[in-house]
Amino acid sequence: MNLNTQFVFQNKTKTLLIAGMVLGAVCLGLTFFNDDPYHTRFWTNWLHNSVFFTGIAFMSMFFLSAQITAFAGWNTVVKRVWESMSQFMWVGLILMGVIVLGVWGHFHHLYHWNSTDLNITDPSAPHYDRILAGKKGFLNPIWFTVGTIGFLAIWYFWAKNLRQASVDQDTMETSEFKYYRVQRKWAASFLPLGGFLSTVFLWQSVMSIDSHWYSTMFAWYSMISMWLGALSMTVMLIIYLKSLGYLEYVTQNHLHDIGKFLFGISVFWTYLWFDQFMLIWYANNGEETIYFNERMTHYPVLFWGNLLLNFVTPFLILMRNDTKRKFGTMFFVALIVFFGHWWDYFYMIKPGARISAHEALELAEGKHGDSHSSVAPSAAAKHEDPAPAETPAAETPATEAHGTEAHTAPAHEADHAPASDTTAATEPTDSHPVAAEAATDSGHGDPHAKGGDHHAVDESKAFKLGYTIPGLEEIGILIGFLSLFLFFFFNQLSKSSLVPLKDPYLEESLHHDTGALIEGEDGGHAHH
Repeated sequence: MNLNTQFVFQNKTKTLLIAGMVLGAVCLGLTFFNDDPYHTRFWTNWLHNSVFFTGIAFMSMFFLSAQITAFAGWNTVVKRVWESMSQFMWVGLILMGVIVLGVWGHFHHLYHWNSTDLNITDPSAPHYDRILAGKKGFLNPIWFTVGTIGFLAIWYFWAKNLRQASVDQDTMETSEFKYYRVQRKWAASFLPLGGFLSTVFLWQSVMSIDSHWYSTMFAWYSMISMWLGALSMTVMLIIYLKSLGYLEYVTQNHLHDIGKFLFGISVFWTYLWFDQFMLIWYANNGEETIYFNERMTHYPVLFWGNLLLNFVTPFLILMRNDTKRKFGTMFFVALIVFFGHWWDYFYMIKPGARISAHEALELAEGKHGDSHSSVAPSAAAKHEDPAPAETPAAETPATEAHGTEAHTAPAHEADHAPASDTTAATEPTDSHPVAAEAATDSGHGDPHAKGGDHHAVDESKAFKLGYTIPGLEEIGILIGFLSLFLFFFFNQLSKSSLVPLKDPYLEESLHHDTGALIEGEDGGHAHH
């Protein structure tokens, strides 16, 4: 078998990728020094790209494990690509470790539940938050550490051992299934570990940014977004490697199969997007609808661009069968899908983190100290209790502020309380500055209410590059993290044969020709 099986990581490529990493570092530095006092833009960019590229590595391992467990043979000639991509979880441990250190050291204000300066879980504190106090058994630095770098360490251990068994298989003298059985054990056991633990990872690292909001479909939705990032990255890497003269045995049929996954999972992502949106919209609970209302109202480009990039484009282009066999078209679509799901994580992370930081800054400056309503919009609708006579100015705006920033307000604890608990709707002490902020920004509140610096309040909603849409710095940071990912990937790829020569399913993969199978021209090389 005369195959070009050894990838060479050339110095020219290394230099180019190092330059990309330097660009990313410079752009990160620019966002750090040209930012608010909490460096929110810097930290959100770090978290955004760390979660996204670590998730691509995780889903590469997950998808490969599913294929091995199912005895799939078509993908054998590209399995080394997924094995190498999965090893980036080792770098992800370091990247997410920085976020964890920031949680313990309070270097950032990404997570409102970790704002010790507000003392929000102390019932005697002026900004006590009953909702977050009830969640502190899960939303705390210990669980955050376990749910991020703890689980990542477990996943990397599995990915490392699966790859080692695959590489060891190349050196065996016979074609027995010994090493393949070892791979299947690691793969089959990884599926439940990855499937169940990834939900906690995503709840902790991404969903808890909007700490009062929750969705039972969030983990599914964000995990599928990672999967599409991994599939699109796979397509682009395969086509790039083929352009260098490698993977010559990867044909249009292999690309067609990966294209079908890219098309089908894009439709599944859209199904989850719509389900999450539709169910929350239909229920019309204030603590849930706030997430989408905030993004539709103040981040429309992110909201509608998400659907355009991640559903409309791949659906219209890939629905034709022949487009999945065209290398140029597939690279173009994969590039859009890759950027689209990077955009998706930008959309998930930026608005909530911006609100938390803005609110912390206002409290540090002594604004909105006592004027914040404790009545959630939906609670007001449910109970219809009049505001106490002694606090009409504070109560009225928040009561009218339906569907704005109140997802970070402890006022929404009224929505979580039992229906018989009407006291939550009128407690003036269980308050949060963002409720008054929401009322003012929605256009229904009084900008001159107590503590109402209208310009400062609007600052958390105003158009701003790096939050409302990605700025040039964000694109530079994306290039930097992508360069880091590719540098690590190519380094891993060069350490073993591109072709698992002793894999028992190699022959099936080499002769994977769907068209020939239909016409009966496979020459007896169909499924072994």
